[in-house]
Amino acid sequence: MKVFGNLSFGNMEKTLGYKERSGFENGKENIVNHYYSDTDTYVLVDSVSLVLKVTKDQVWEMYGGFLITYSMEIGWDELVRSMSPNLKGFLDNLDSLHYFIDHVVYKANLRGPSFRCEENPDGTLLLHYFTGRPGLYHIVKGVVKEVAKLVFNLDINLVVQGRTQRSVHMNNGERVEEHVIFLIKNVEEPRRDSDASGISLLTSTRPDFSEITDDSLRMSLQDFSKALPYHFVIDESCKLVHCGEELYNHIPLELLQPGTPILRIFEINRPQIPLDFENICNFINAVFVLQVKTSPLKKKHMDAMSKEERQQEVDAMEEDDRSNEFTQGCHLKLKGQMMMLSTKKHIIYLCSPYVTSINELMQFGMRLTAMPLHDATRDLILLNQQRLTDVEVNLQLEANNEQLETMTRELEAERRKTDSILKDMLPRKIAQQLLSGEHIEPCEYEATVMFCDLPAFQQIIPVCQPKNIVTLLNEVFFKLDRIVVLRGVYKVETVSDSYMTVSGIPDYSSQHAETMCHVALGMMWEARSVMDPVNKTPFLLRIGMHSGTIIAGVVGTKMPRYCLFGETVTLASQMESLGLAGKIQCSKWTYQKAMETGRFEFAPRGRIAVKGRGDVETYFLTRSLKKSIWEITDHERDVNVNSIEGYEELETSIENAQENKRKPDQTNSAACVIA
Repeated sequence: MKVFGNLSFGNMEKTLGYKERSGFENGKENIVNHYYSDTDTYVLVDSVSLVLKVTKDQVWEMYGGFLITYSMEIGWDELVRSMSPNLKGFLDNLDSLHYFIDHVVYKANLRGPSFRCEENPDGTLLLHYFTGRPGLYHIVKGVVKEVAKLVFNLDINLVVQGRTQRSVHMNNGERVEEHVIFLIKNVEEPRRDSDASGISLLTSTRPDFSEITDDSLRMSLQDFSKALPYHFVIDESCKLVHCGEELYNHIPLELLQPGTPILRIFEINRPQIPLDFENICNFINAVFVLQVKTSPLKKKHMDAMSKEERQQEVDAMEEDDRSNEFTQGCHLKLKGQMMMLSTKKHIIYLCSPYVTSINELMQFGMRLTAMPLHDATRDLILLNQQRLTDVEVNLQLEANNEQLETMTRELEAERRKTDSILKDMLPRKIAQQLLSGEHIEPCEYEATVMFCDLPAFQQIIPVCQPKNIVTLLNEVFFKLDRIVVLRGVYKVETVSDSYMTVSGIPDYSSQHAETMCHVALGMMWEARSVMDPVNKTPFLLRIGMHSGTIIAGVVGTKMPRYCLFGETVTLASQMESLGLAGKIQCSKWTYQKAMETGRFEFAPRGRIAVKGRGDVETYFLTRSLKKSIWEITDHERDVNVNSIEGYEELETSIENAQENKRKPDQTNSAACVIA
C-alpha cells in the first residue's frame, strides 16, 4: 500500500506482514469509489501497530499526515493551498472542504466530523473537534500538523486541552458524540518569507465596521427577502423570526409565522446533531442540510383548504411529529451556512436549494429561474449534469471491469477443465503440443499393446437393467484406470467391455514390455474384487499382449483421438480374443522383450492358429519375480492374512471362480443384483 511506503514503514516483508495479518487480499486495497468499513480500518491499524511496534495513537497520527500528503498528490494540491492565507481560515473552512469532497465529489454520504476555531489573545488557537466516532482525534493532529508544514510553512504543536463525551438523541437513535479541544501554538518563526509578511499565518486581521453609521446602508426586510429568498432567522429558542420569500412556495403559510419552532418546519440531515441553539453554535462552521417536512403534494393540498382547515391541519401535524408523511414524496432540501448575528442571540441560515441535477430540480417543481442570479447553484446544476454522466460512465466501467474479471476467472477455470480433459484423452506430451499450437506428425514406435475384456459380460447384458450394466462397467474400469495411471501407461480407448492400453509411446522406454506385464497382473488382481452379478463369482479378465512396431498419430479435430495402427495392434487383439478367462496370454515377441529387462514366470501354452499369421507360439504370464502384487497395485499387505508375493491368492481366486462357473446350478442363473 502506498500509505505505508510514504510513511517509511519498512521493507516489503513488513508490508506483507500487516496485510496478511489484516486479511487484505492483494490487488483489492485500492478500489476507487469503495467505502471501507470502520472494522477493516481498525483491524489494519492494529496490525500495523503490532508489526511496527508503535502505539495505535502514533499510527493514527501518521495516517492523518499521510492523508493530506496523498490528497495533495492526487490533484487536490491547488484547492488546499487556495483555501485561506492562514491556518485559522483553513480550519474554519475545513468542514465545507470535507463536505464538498465527501458529498459532492464522491457521493459517499459519510458521517464526517466538525471543526470550530477560536483565536486567543496571545495569538494561539483553540480548535474544537466534534465527532460521532470517538477515539480518532489523533488523526486531526496529523492532518493539522501536515497542513501547517506543507501549506503555511509552520511548525506547530497541538496539545489536547480537554476531551469530553456525551450521549445525543437523534431521530435514528442515540449516539455518542466526542468533543476534543486542541491548543495550537507556533513552535518557531516561519521558515520562509511571505508576500503578506505583515499578516500572521495563524490568524488574520479583520476590518472594524463598528463606526460606520450611515443610514443609507440599511435595507428593508422585503429587499432582504428578495436578495436571499431561501434564508431564515431564528432566536435563542430556535423559533422563526424572519424568512425569505421563496420558502412560501414550498412551506404552508401557517408554518412560516414568526414564533414557529424551527423543528416543526425542518428536519436536519447534516450535521447529525439535535437542532438546538447550542449545537448549532458548536457546529457553526459545518455545512447544514435541512429538509422541509412538508412535501410539495401536501403543500398543494393545504393551499386548496380554507384558512380554518389549514390551521387544523397544522395543529394535527404539530401533535404527530412522527407522521409518515415526511417519508413520502419529494421534500425540498436546503444547504447552507449558519451565521451568528452581532446580537449573539440570533442565527441566520444562508442557504440555497440542495439541487444538483435537472431531475431533482423538476421533482421539486422548480425551474432555474427560482435561483437568484448571484447564486452558484445554477452553474452547479448544469456542471453537475456532466459530472454525473462521467461518474455513471466510471461506475459502469468499474462494473464492467469486475464482470470481465469474473468472466476471465470462469473462462480460465473452463480452460483448465478443457485442458485436463484433453490431457486425459491424449498422452500428456501430445496434448501439450496441441495446446501450444504445434503440428503433430505421425510416428513409428516400438511398443507393447494390451487388450482385455470381460468374457462373462455378454451373459450379463440380457438379465440386467441398463443402469446396472453401466454401474458395473464403471466400477471395473475405475479400478483398471487406477493401475494405468499408477504404472504410467497410456489408455487408448474402451469399446463395450474391451479395454485397450499401450506402453512405450510417445516417450520410448526399453522396458515397455516389462511395464505392460506388471499392468496386466495388477488389472487381473483388481478385477477379482468386482463380483459377477449373475454367477456371484469374482470377475475374470481375459488379457492379450503383443510387442512390435506401430504407427501412432492424432486423428480428428473436433474430438481428436490418438490412434494406433499396424499389425501389432491386430495381433494384440487376437491374443486377447483367442485367450482364456483368468489368463494373460502373450506372444513370443512380448515374452522375449519382457525377459530382456525384467524377470517373470511364464507358462508355455504352445502354438495356436492366428488368422493371417498361421500358427503362433504363445505364453501365459503367471507372476513377476521382481515385484509383488502389493507393489504393483500399491496396496498394503495384511501380514496376518496375505502371502509375501500375493500371487498365491491371485491363483486361488481364479481357480475358485473357474470352478464355480462349471457348476450346473450356476450356469443359467437369471438373477442380477448389484450392491
